[in-house]
Amino acid sequence: MNVPDTPGPHSEAHVEALLKAAVDAIVIMGQDQRIQAFSKAAEKLFGYSQGEVLGANVTILMPEPFRSAHDGYVVRYLHTGEKRIIGQGREILAQRKDGSTFPAYLSVGEGSSEGETFFVGILHDLSREKDTFRRVRELAAIVDSTGDAVIGQTLDGIVTYWNKGAQELYGYSAGETIGRDIAELTVPEEKLDEFREINARIGGGEGVVRVETVRRDKSGKRLVVSLTVSPILDAGAKVTGASVIARDITSRRQAEKAQAEARRAAEESNRVKSDFLSIVSHELRTPLTIILGNISLLTDHQNMPAPSEAAEIAQDIEDSANQLLALINDLLDISDMEAGQARLRLTPVQAEELMLEVAQAAEIMAAHKGLEVVCRFEPVEVMADPLRLKQALVNLVENAVKFTASGTITLSVESTGAKVLFQVSDTGPGIPDENVGRIFDAFHQGDSSSTRAAPGTGLGLTIVKRVVELHGGAVNVESEPGVGSTFTIALPLGQTAAAEGSSSPA
Repeated sequence: MNVPDTPGPHSEAHVEALLKAAVDAIVIMGQDQRIQAFSKAAEKLFGYSQGEVLGANVTILMPEPFRSAHDGYVVRYLHTGEKRIIGQGREILAQRKDGSTFPAYLSVGEGSSEGETFFVGILHDLSREKDTFRRVRELAAIVDSTGDAVIGQTLDGIVTYWNKGAQELYGYSAGETIGRDIAELTVPEEKLDEFREINARIGGGEGVVRVETVRRDKSGKRLVVSLTVSPILDAGAKVTGASVIARDITSRRQAEKAQAEARRAAEESNRVKSDFLSIVSHELRTPLTIILGNISLLTDHQNMPAPSEAAEIAQDIEDSANQLLALINDLLDISDMEAGQARLRLTPVQAEELMLEVAQAAEIMAAHKGLEVVCRFEPVEVMADPLRLKQALVNLVENAVKFTASGTITLSVESTGAKVLFQVSDTGPGIPDENVGRIFDAFHQGDSSSTRAAPGTGLGLTIVKRVVELHGGAVNVESEPGVGSTFTIALPLGQTAAAEGSSSPA
């Protein structure tokens, strides 16, 4: 790709400066897929120097089976104009110089110079985001499993978090409370001064406030509740809000019997909740900081950036906003799944392509334990919600990797009769016969002494079952102790799933 030598926003020196300054990796390649430019961030991300990759085929940055298929995708695009990634972006699996792989979000743009087509790829490493979301998901599930009402609020009383226990206690769903004043919803008029005093004590730096008081539920029924209120701190140790654990003690007999247990459970719930809200707070602040920092670059009228730099700044703002939106949607999705409010967005899905994306996630997880991932995919189209179905399949992969010490994880998809079968097999310890019937029960892992030492919340298989049933399908497991397990998701082909899904509003 040739650029003018004269100074200016399109000069070669300017392009070089942009490639050095860019935070995300930038790779520019020609129509022949040979690398023409490689940014400093790309060198750091992939472990190659610019001199090592210039002129090389871009597939050196891809693991198999994507490396072998890539050139065919490009040829198809150049002949048909059909776009898969160009102008849209998608999550991929990339490969470093040392052979290790990592998840990345790839955006590809197309341009031309002096009659020659070139492509610009921008890659953002998703490793940290993937790990953070996994921890957030596990912590959120743990908080929901406590049975207590766990509520996050600002110092002004605006609800920021509302778990399943809070819905059961007060009768309001998370959608009815987030962003509203909790005092208007649950605090009787005669307790408003007490409510304000508690918030003031937390805002003044007091560690934990415990009180027995009166609240009301959605129907107006008055409840005697035990509250444990703790401060939420930002990175500078400044109090930004409060977390509340509430338990109904209306029945004095039940309250007296459960008093000792309640205190221990409240302390543990408080610790888990604090970790959970701390992670969420950090992940919310990070994109907001990027957005605010970049906006300041666009509001300095004396030093406005060049159009190309402004476009990059705008892209950073958009990426951060999308990251923020994705985090919020993921947290609400977890709550909706347990509240029975999950809805499907059905669309024709190429099952083998979806499983290829799942295989990318499997490779990353399996690599840490030295496991081999084997794929057997048959082309087949099915009506499904791709995000929900991928969530279920990734949960099965996570479960297989977690319990498999050595051997292989096998992923397959095939059509049989009026169904499409997705299978995840492992060479783990297998499941005892007495546990197979309960394997999809919520929190079954947490109640099983044989698996208590394993990480995870025990919700993964329950979520899989609920997602599959929403699709009008079924999930089952076949297992032999000492040999391994195979989980099979069977979804209907044709119009059956579409008809069921269409009745659920998006």
